[in-house]
Amino acid sequence: MIRKLLDLCFPPLCELCGELQSQGTTLCESCFDHLPRIKLPYCKKCGEEFPGVIDEEFSCPNCTDIRLDFDFARSPLSTSGGARELIHSLKYRSRFYLANDLAKFFTEMFESDPRLANLPQNTVVIPVPLHWFRHQRRQGNQAHELAQGFCKLTGHHLSPALKRVRHTQTQTRLTRKQRLTNLKNAFAIRPKFQDDLAEATVLLFDDVFTTGSTAHECSRLLKKEGKVKSVIILTLVRG
Repeated sequence: MIRKLLDLCFPPLCELCGELQSQGTTLCESCFDHLPRIKLPYCKKCGEEFPGVIDEEFSCPNCTDIRLDFDFARSPLSTSGGARELIHSLKYRSRFYLANDLAKFFTEMFESDPRLANLPQNTVVIPVPLHWFRHQRRQGNQAHELAQGFCKLTGHHLSPALKRVRHTQTQTRLTRKQRLTNLKNAFAIRPKFQDDLAEATVLLFDDVFTTGSTAHECSRLLKKEGKVKSVIILTLVRG
């Protein structure tokens, strides 16, 4: 009843095309269906999509001869089309209400990737944290909102086990080497969550995967200090 009343006073519109929606949804069916999904062939390590048809194992230029401490990374969407606009709205316009609908892209991806099926019972969902200053400036954390939306749909356990202890400059215009230096000692594990991580499988959530520097640094810490068994990186889009 409350939702219907709110929809009457503040009619929900599709974030991309502006079409009037019902039941508080933020994407119309057409826009949802036409967003660019990442499909095979893609790198089994970093998740980068490749055009054309590749029927055999191939070497990915993005992660060949580079150490990446996570097990693998997957993203349901590429940054073309409306996906970039959705990320911008979520990240810079504080439109966190989008997260519940955006989380559906993750559950859709889980149905198509056998590596994401039958995850162990001690699987923990952890969002990549923001420094408190940036968190306050953005009025929230887009990674946390996506992770929380995913947990609502799947029943997985959300844990704020990671914290950002050092404010770093934005990664947008840095090279991969500069990003790794920029992120050194930027994260820490909250002591009260230490015991929950031992031998766990971690689903580490973020909004965008570009070079994998953030994913690598968090995974390195989780495996070394948290003693987790494996880390799977899940981001909404693959840059």
